[in-house]
Amino acid sequence: MRCPSEIDGFVLKFFNRIGTNMSKNYFIVYNPLTYQLMDLLSARSITPIDVISYLTGQNAQEMTSENFIKFIDFQPQKQRTTMVDALAIEMYAGIYIQNQLARLAKDHIVAMVDGKRKFFSDVIKEKKCLPRAVFISAMSSSFPAAAATALVLNYAKIPVIIGGIHVSTMPEDVDTFIRKYAPHPELVSFVRGAGDSTVITTILDDLKNNSLKKEYAGYTLIEDGVWGDFPNLEPLEPLKINLLNRLPVIKYTPLKDFRINPVAPFTGCIFSCKFCSISTLPEKHKAVQFRDPDDFVEELRYYQKGTVDFKNRYYFFTPDNLFHSKKNLIPFLNKIIESDLRINYAVQISIEVADDEELLRLIRKSGGTHFFIGLESLDMRNLKHINKHIVAEIEKSGLSVPEYYASKIKKIHKHGISVHGSFIVGLPYDYFNSTTDNTGVEIAKFCVKNRIGAQPSTIVDLPGSVFFNESQENNRSIYGKKGTMDYFLSLSIADLAETNKIPPDSLFNSPLVIASMVFYISSKVGAPVRAVINSSIIFMKSFIHPTKNGKGFNLWQRYLDAVCSAVSQTAVALYKEQGDSLVKSKYGVRGIMERLYDTGNNPEVKELFKHYVTQFTE
Repeated sequence: MRCPSEIDGFVLKFFNRIGTNMSKNYFIVYNPLTYQLMDLLSARSITPIDVISYLTGQNAQEMTSENFIKFIDFQPQKQRTTMVDALAIEMYAGIYIQNQLARLAKDHIVAMVDGKRKFFSDVIKEKKCLPRAVFISAMSSSFPAAAATALVLNYAKIPVIIGGIHVSTMPEDVDTFIRKYAPHPELVSFVRGAGDSTVITTILDDLKNNSLKKEYAGYTLIEDGVWGDFPNLEPLEPLKINLLNRLPVIKYTPLKDFRINPVAPFTGCIFSCKFCSISTLPEKHKAVQFRDPDDFVEELRYYQKGTVDFKNRYYFFTPDNLFHSKKNLIPFLNKIIESDLRINYAVQISIEVADDEELLRLIRKSGGTHFFIGLESLDMRNLKHINKHIVAEIEKSGLSVPEYYASKIKKIHKHGISVHGSFIVGLPYDYFNSTTDNTGVEIAKFCVKNRIGAQPSTIVDLPGSVFFNESQENNRSIYGKKGTMDYFLSLSIADLAETNKIPPDSLFNSPLVIASMVFYISSKVGAPVRAVINSSIIFMKSFIHPTKNGKGFNLWQRYLDAVCSAVSQTAVALYKEQGDSLVKSKYGVRGIMERLYDTGNNPEVKELFKHYVTQFTE
């Protein structure tokens, strides 16, 4: 990958000659990456402009309308690998917005940029002029990059419309970190809520009339017909699961092209877990909204036009919990079963689906292959603390949390569906008695025993969550109050890989202790040997219990079903890869372990980890 400094002189000369007000009929949709920013915490009097300097390796104080192109692309080595990157799943919000624009602005080209597969300078150089506007969708962890990009674009007088979960929950951050430093703040707008067709149409009209509003609001979370062949759309090349391209045998087979394609039968969530960023959103911004089942199936059929292969066979249904409404879900499953589709899919779902035999059979028959289940903790006290909805059911069963979970996992496995559980480490009742006796070891043993994968994450106060507001009020945030630069920089760790709140006394108030347990879980459960064992077992279970594709004597389709289940379980090992990339120092940027050790002030923890941390340094 090239850095901004390698951009040839043609572009700069071009802009100097024609000025920066010329624009063509094209929009850019930007899905920002997450970058390593925590080493900037020690800097004094830092501003978002200084963040641009850090990300580009150039002095952003010298940025002007004529040389902005030098600052528009960020150095790839400063990227922070997230779970989405590791699993190679496209951000559905960006895909949705690009499709909305392409169908509503047919006279404009819509180009995608992510700062990795395609850079801003690539597109601008190719078009030989500036975009009419740039649309950005950002999560909390990618908001600093979104803000930095918006500022650079503002110097060139390019309108920016920013949306996504972060600005919906923290709209004041647009003023605090973008407009305050923008030479043309009137060209910065944001959308709270959904990027629905009404909002997009209004924005397009306002852009045409040079009357961009400061704020817009959308309420229709998902719409029908936002898919298809759009000749004016220039998408990014598909992401690849790098692990599959490195495995000795698989890298020479069609499996190397295995893709996880995101689709959404519905959006919204009925639960209010205290750790979730949507927990404080107005009800109208998180209400469950279903698409028409026929429209959803037609979208799947569109992706499977032509030959069905590993590029278009496997899907990730994006809702936070598929088990919201059985009544509304069953028509989707039946439509898939009745169709000529040959799909396998993974879903996020709650554990109590195991008790609904009818629904489990339908999910499996329609192609259900892998369940991502939020188990969160093996301690009932922690589950009560986070307001986990399953607490009453566990208490009613008379079983301990591990026993209850294990009984449900066994039922799911019997249908040939693989499982991996998400766990939050750093909750109030977690413990660390020693490196061999702690919550992380307990979770790892549970996962190994029950043959499931694990996505361990630290407790993170996500902006917009109940926990975030509580920590702000009670001064439990490690990195200061919202609105400060420490808060802005620490958004980069809202990817759940390290905590941003003061840990409990039982964990020595140490973020390093939490990080070590998370790393232990991912290393133990995601170890290659463990992944192979689990994948082999679920392959056999899946072969015995096929989807509709493998029923009867259709042994080839039955085999492909089983392969997809095995790959699903193998892919869980990618959490180990992500963990490895984050904890180790490289390119002069301290990894999580070294940085947390350096900034820690507990002498007992320092002594305990002084040898441990050396394995993660450069």
